[in-house]
Amino acid sequence: MKDLVERMRALEHHFQDATAARREEFAGGVAYSNPALPAVWDLNFLRLDRPCPQPALEADRLQAGLGHRKVLIEEPRLVARFGPGLRDRGLGETELIALAREPGGALDSSVRELPFEAVRPLRRQVSAEQLTPPDPAVIDQLQDAAALAGRAGARWLVVFDGDQPAGHCVIYSHEGLAQVEDVAVLDAFRGRGLSRRLLEHALELVAGDHDMAFILAEAGDWPVAFYERLGFERVEVRAQYLLILGEG
Repeated sequence: MKDLVERMRALEHHFQDATAARREEFAGGVAYSNPALPAVWDLNFLRLDRPCPQPALEADRLQAGLGHRKVLIEEPRLVARFGPGLRDRGLGETELIALAREPGGALDSSVRELPFEAVRPLRRQVSAEQLTPPDPAVIDQLQDAAALAGRAGARWLVVFDGDQPAGHCVIYSHEGLAQVEDVAVLDAFRGRGLSRRLLEHALELVAGDHDMAFILAEAGDWPVAFYERLGFERVEVRAQYLLILGEG
C-alpha cells in the first residue's frame, strides 16, 4: 500500500508541476500559481508536504492578490497536526478519498477518445451545470485550465447517447499508474448508466500498460459509494482547506 501511495503522489505532483505557471518552494512545501487563471482554485494552491510554523500565514503571503486561500495536505499525520489551525483561521476542510483498483473493464462503442478542443463545448456545458451560479468568466477560466491538462498527457474520453455527447472523463498516466478524473454526465442524460460505461471503458483502455488505476472523491459524497461498487477500494484520506475571501 505504501508503494501505491508513493506512486499516486508522483503522478499528482507530475500533473501539478506540468500545469503550473509558477512553482515556488516554501518552508512547508510548494506553492503553485497560475496568475492568468485566478478563479481556478485547483491551479492556485499550497501543497503542505512537511511541518511549517504558520501555514495559514504562508498562504496569506504566497496567495496575496487572489480571492481565495487554498492549502492541500496529502499526509494524514500533517492533516492531524495542521488541520485544526487552518480551520481556526477560517479555512473550510474537505476530506478527499483516494480509491484504487486494478484496471480492466469493457470497451464501449459509445465512448470515444477525442482531443480537448473537440471536448471543449461539452466541458463548458458540464461546468455551467456544476457552478452555482454559472459565471461565464469563471467558466472561461475553467476551460483554459482543462486545456492545460494536455501538458500532463491528459486523454479525454466522451460518452455519447446516440449522436449527442453526454459526458466525459480524463485519464492521466505516470509510470504504469493511471488516474481517472472529471467523470461527469450532463443532467439531461443521468440515470442511464453512462458514468459506469465511461469508467469501464477507461479502465479497459489502460489495462494493457497500467497495473493500477485510482480516482479521487470527496468524502461523504455519493460518487464514493459508486466507485466502490465498481471495485475501487479506499487507499488514503487527505484534506484540502479553502477560504473564499469575504466569506470566511
